[in-house]
Amino acid sequence: MPAVLDHLSAGVALLDRKLHVQFANKAFRAMANDGALALRGRTLSSSWPSSARQFDRMTRSALLGAAGGTMAIPHPNDGRLITILVTPAHGREYDGLSGLGHRDSAAIIFMLDPARPSTLPPVWIMDAYQLTMAEAQVALQASLGRSVSDIGVRLKVSPNTVKTHLRRVFAKTGVRGQAELVGLIAALRSVRGDCGA
Repeated sequence: MPAVLDHLSAGVALLDRKLHVQFANKAFRAMANDGALALRGRTLSSSWPSSARQFDRMTRSALLGAAGGTMAIPHPNDGRLITILVTPAHGREYDGLSGLGHRDSAAIIFMLDPARPSTLPPVWIMDAYQLTMAEAQVALQASLGRSVSDIGVRLKVSPNTVKTHLRRVFAKTGVRGQAELVGLIAALRSVRGDCGA
């Protein structure tokens, strides 16, 4: 399996038709060692009985080519919710996996842990959208849901300067507001992993 999947900050695992793990990227292995889903050998399990039943239903549904599903499993240490998405491995969206050496993959599992936020180097959005460093810093702060005044305090600039930067960021990225900016930056963060800060 190409190392590209190890650069994702989301956990990704491929299951075969017996629901055994064929491949798990670095993020998935780290999250499985730490919590809600446990990876023992090639078998995945949950320590919560109700979650285990739902996870089993979702993986079997994906195995049959149905939708799979999404669920949240409480982390055993602090109860934070770990998001699990299960989807069939076949279909237009995932046909590229056959070229990655896993033609017999039956299901894909994505795992997201809110306690493992991925950092995003400002240069990524500077390069992509021709932002200045100041605009990129404001964009990254805004993508975390921070208010104009909070961003100003954190970056040691006036609220009016933050508003000016945000207007420029919205124009350059093509988004219509902070909510869309959050989505855009979240998409970039999802592939950030640890590939070149």
